[in-house]
Amino acid sequence: MADIIQILNNKPSSLEKFGLYYLGFFKRIDSDHNVFDLTDEDLIKRVNYITRKGVILSCLIGLACVFPTVWVDVHFSKQPLLVHYGWVIAATIVATLIEFYVLFIIALKAVYEVSEIINMHAKQSELATDGLFSVQHILSRTALELPDPELKILGIDPFKRISKKNLFILGLLYKAKIVVTNFVVKYALILAVGPTIFGIPVLYEALLVECFWNGVVIRRVVHEARLRLFGFALANQIATNVCHDKILAQLSPFAKVGCLRAIGNAVVMSKNYHPNMIILLIRFQQVLQITEENKYDDWDLFVDTLQKVSSKERNFLLDLFTVAAAFDGKLSSLETESLKAAYGTDYELYQPRLIQLTKYLREGELNAALDLCKLDFVAG
Repeated sequence: MADIIQILNNKPSSLEKFGLYYLGFFKRIDSDHNVFDLTDEDLIKRVNYITRKGVILSCLIGLACVFPTVWVDVHFSKQPLLVHYGWVIAATIVATLIEFYVLFIIALKAVYEVSEIINMHAKQSELATDGLFSVQHILSRTALELPDPELKILGIDPFKRISKKNLFILGLLYKAKIVVTNFVVKYALILAVGPTIFGIPVLYEALLVECFWNGVVIRRVVHEARLRLFGFALANQIATNVCHDKILAQLSPFAKVGCLRAIGNAVVMSKNYHPNMIILLIRFQQVLQITEENKYDDWDLFVDTLQKVSSKERNFLLDLFTVAAAFDGKLSSLETESLKAAYGTDYELYQPRLIQLTKYLREGELNAALDLCKLDFVAG
């Protein structure tokens, strides 16, 4: 598989190694259950429990670490400027390091518990056990909110239509949210009610802000872990189903190439490099046994393929394109604009399915999503 993947930086960062290290400490629950044997209601209930527990713990650590910094700020407020802010900076640095460390552990534990629900340990594929797209690496990057490695697979560039400058700016803006929120809330309260509320300094509002953002971060981390792990399970199940039903054997060589073009263009159009799409691409590359580059991310070639294959093959390719486009749990503006060109007269058949599948993936309804991931030769 290494021959078809070009990774610009194939070494995990120090933070990712930190995540991998601690993931190895968590107790593994040996189970032979298949995630698709669980109902969607049960899956949602279990993930929600993990989310609530993570949010509560993250709020508690936020309170424990922010309170000392606020207390120091209030206590030394009448001291000389250098003494005041010297203490504040020292307390903030120590508290922040402790808070980040504990939050990382909470996040890692939460995503690990989600993986136990999915029972990824039962998977023995190469993707599940080795490389930067193994489950452990995916969990580590998800928990610590680290970017996925930049790569090309069979010449497909996920960043083909993405401005890396814009991605960097968006990342900085996200990291600044807590600081900006704290600043806005503090000075809004000062202007509205003064420096104290019921005798309590306004500075203590930082505790509520910290709790809020810690809860938001943990909730997003758990839901992204769920999305990625569900995508992993679905990609393997879809590949298993098409092999079991011997569908691929009914495709012409031209249509088989079209399969990779369907996924490749969904990867590019998402404008959001997501492991789910990459895993789906790799699984189909494996079952199709295609190892050569052939402009799989060229949109015009994909549309041309849809026009030249048989009507049944076109239905299959549109099924696959729909699944791939939904696999990151959302639709980009570019995807929305391009759908009519791909679906043509069948737009009204496939567009509702795409919207519904995206919704199921985003909300964690795995079995409902699997039902909409069926690949066959029937339109819609």
